[in-house]
Amino acid sequence: MTEKKKLLYIVRYPIYEDFNLRGKFDGQLAAFRKLNLDVYHLVFDKEYFYLVHEGEKEAIGRAASHMPMYFHTRVYYDMHMAALKAMEKLRFDFIYWRDAPIWRSSCTVGRTAHKAGTKIIYEIPTYCKGGETAMSIPRRIFSLYANLWKQELMRYPDAFIFTGDADFDTFYGKPAINIDNGVNVDAMPLRSPRENTDAVHILALASMSYWHGYDRLIKSLRQYTGGQRVMIHMVGGNDGGMLPEWKKLVSDLELEDRVIFHGKLYGDDLTTMFNLCDIGINSLGLYRKNMDATSELKIREYAARGLPFVCSVEDPAFAFATEEFWIRVPNDDTIPDMNQIVNFALKMRTDKAHTRKLRDYAEKYMTWEGQYASVFQMFEEEQ
Repeated sequence: MTEKKKLLYIVRYPIYEDFNLRGKFDGQLAAFRKLNLDVYHLVFDKEYFYLVHEGEKEAIGRAASHMPMYFHTRVYYDMHMAALKAMEKLRFDFIYWRDAPIWRSSCTVGRTAHKAGTKIIYEIPTYCKGGETAMSIPRRIFSLYANLWKQELMRYPDAFIFTGDADFDTFYGKPAINIDNGVNVDAMPLRSPRENTDAVHILALASMSYWHGYDRLIKSLRQYTGGQRVMIHMVGGNDGGMLPEWKKLVSDLELEDRVIFHGKLYGDDLTTMFNLCDIGINSLGLYRKNMDATSELKIREYAARGLPFVCSVEDPAFAFATEEFWIRVPNDDTIPDMNQIVNFALKMRTDKAHTRKLRDYAEKYMTWEGQYASVFQMFEEEQ
């Protein structure tokens, strides 16, 4: 039997708390295993970095989580030191590395892997035509430092992966592969829709950043004059910083009885919410990042669980869909028409098969392993 090729996955992965990208990272790791790779990855808690392999973890470096701003800056230096120790222990065929703030140590990792003949696949998860949110002064200073080392680091990847609104054949002179975000369908329970009679229930699932645009949804509810009672369920923490502002907006518009902020939900609690809600809402503020297409994780979770949704831009993953599992609203500052949203939700209620149809579509077109198969095939063809 041919020995499996070893892959080291480098990403900021805290195991001492829940975070909004855990599902994505676990889905990518599961996909690499399904592609017959021998997968190692780095995680950290408040004291140590660990190298994880087949469920077993070994302490491999310190984590200085007591430091101010650690999670946004110094954590990457410690992650790189852990990666170098992993490469001292084992020879990897591949490194899959998610883009992050760059330290000088980033270049050391790249140079060490290059000398060892390890192929580096470097993921740039969001490529924006314009800027994102303005950074704080400390983060801006660190960003300037990081940019000093970027040119050297970019010499080492053997291929770049883009999952945002990008269309490159090459990047820094190396192959650029444009993929969509994927989903680990096996990890997503299929919805058992509740027979709602009290209201139309809408799920807004996000880390609550300004480009999620849920202020537009809240204002749309305020303008709604139809005969249905409508409930919006806001699920997510304040990772993106907009939760206080949106709570104030709900209060100012006197919608506290119709917009509920649940915080972060996981496991059975999240499954219960998916069963309750008739439709989900994707990001409604991507124009605020100058984006007119998306490859967002929440759409993939909606599809995998069988929840129809509302979006404001195109998603290439749905290019093969022949049924209307979603509706579009404008990608601008206008207030969406809540009548249109409610009518769509009521229409989906009458199609009892839509849950299974969406799930089947996700299994066929939206898995992570389907996205990555061509990436590793490219390296096989080079040999």
